[in-house]
Amino acid sequence: MFTTFPVAEIDSVVRRTLRSAAVAGVLGVVIAIVAGQPLVAPGLALGLVLAVLNHRVFQASAMRFTTPEGVVDRRPFAGSVFLRLGACTAVTIVTLIFIQPMGWGVIGGLALFQLLMLLNALIALLRYQRSQVKGPGAGDA
Repeated sequence: MFTTFPVAEIDSVVRRTLRSAAVAGVLGVVIAIVAGQPLVAPGLALGLVLAVLNHRVFQASAMRFTTPEGVVDRRPFAGSVFLRLGACTAVTIVTLIFIQPMGWGVIGGLALFQLLMLLNALIALLRYQRSQVKGPGAGDA
């Protein structure tokens, strides 16, 4: 049923996720500062930036390593995944070791972005599924 999911909708999911991540990031920074944890704030921002960069590089890699027939060349794609996730993990571990509150902020930012992406994708899929179940013209009667 989801094989006909429109590509334009995926673009809107990413845009909504970026906007909601920016809003959630600002709110998180304010909450961290008010809660007396000012070092969590830059960590949260860094985590969100890492997550956005990771997502953008993922998109570019998926496009680069996919043939016109839709087949993924697994070896270079796997290497790309290893580098992206390894870099995010390394930054997170280094901040956790040297500036622990900032490291927890990085983890929070990474998790927040993934949660927002999941929620926005779920909402888009549910809307699409609902429109497919109703069928064209079902709302006219």
